[in-house]
Formats: sequence, C-alpha cells, structure tokens
Amino acid sequence: MTNPVLLARQFDIVREDLHRRYDALHPAEHVDKVLDEIIAERTATAKVTTFLPVTVERAAAELLEAQAEALGYKSAPRREVLYVDERNAGRSQLASAITGHLAGDELFVRSVGLNPVGGINPLVLQVLEERGIRTSHLYQKQHVARTVHRSDVVVLMGVKQTPNIPGDRYVSWDIEDPKGRSIQRVREIYDDVEHHVHLLLKELGITPVPAESREAYAR
Repeated sequence: MTNPVLLARQFDIVREDLHRRYDALHPAEHVDKVLDEIIAERTATAKVTTFLPVTVERAAAELLEAQAEALGYKSAPRREVLYVDERNAGRSQLASAITGHLAGDELFVRSVGLNPVGGINPLVLQVLEERGIRTSHLYQKQHVARTVHRSDVVVLMGVKQTPNIPGDRYVSWDIEDPKGRSIQRVREIYDDVEHHVHLLLKELGITPVPAESREAYAR
C-alpha cells in the first residue's frame, strides 16, 4: 500500500494537472467535484493503491473530456509557467502571484520550493496586498516529481543548478531574495519581479489582463 501522505501528494498533482487541462472548459469547482467523487469511489474499493493516482486521473480526464465534447468544446491544455526557488517563501511567490494577476486564464501558473521551510515571508504578502493582488490562495509548496508532466517554461530564481524538474524551456532570473529585507526593499523587489514577468508574457505572446478585470480577480 502507498504511504497515505505520498498518496495525498500524488492526488494533489493530479488535481493541478486536471485544472490546467480543463479549467478553460469547466468551472474549477466542477473539476474538483468530478475528481473528489472518483477518488472517493476508487479508494473505497482499491486493494492496491500503487497505481491509483494514474487510474483516477485517467477516469476523471475521460469524464471531463466527454462532458466538454457534449457541450461542443475541445480541450487544449493551457501553457504552464513554473517558478522554482529554494524555499518558495518570497521570490517564487511574488512571481506566481503577479503572473496569475496579469495573465488571468491565459496561463496555468505554479510555484514550488526545493526545500520549503518557514512559511511565506509576511512582507511579501503585505506588498502583494498593497498592489491589489489577492494572497488567500498562496501556500508554501514542495516540489514533487512528475513522471510525465512538463511545464512549458521553468523559471529558476536563486537556484544555481537545474533541478530534476521536467520543462520545455528553462530560464534563470537574477532576483534578490526578500528574506531579511526591509518593507521598502521588498517593494523594490516586487517591481523587479513584475518587470521580468512582463517580459516573459511578451515572449509568450500574452497580453496582460485589462486593469478592470485584474481588480475583479484581486477581489
């Protein structure tokens, strides 16, 4: 039997991947509902859980695909940007929050830490809220290896060597770590990250969401 903690992490990965593929076709809560029902059904009867995440993802994807086709839609996974730093406490949180704020539904955005500890820097959260970006969805995440899934762009921040994280393209951003910095310096780091995000979105051909839509997203 798979360790329950590991199994839960694997289901989290399945959830992220399904949202990336189907949020443009279904409400996010519907994707969650479909997945949760299939997880409950399969775990109640499974004697061996080793391959359970794979079978659950396949069943959920098939159902969501069929429902989308019945509505006349064809699925096309959104491109994904993954931000990686050591602790997932400052730079990567800024980058993912800003990117989601600017790109809206055009991109699927994630951030992870190689060794996440200590929680998210409270000054980072404060500056994001000052700029009108919601923070309630942010949490510190550890990288969990995916065997098939690849991000379109992996952005390394303060990571010297390319980690074992599948990606089609890797870029490195020289961004100062907000840890131990003053609130004014964190604001300046925010501006630096935002500049980098704008350049990345331009490379990807994504026009930032209009300000009025961003305000709705922030709420």
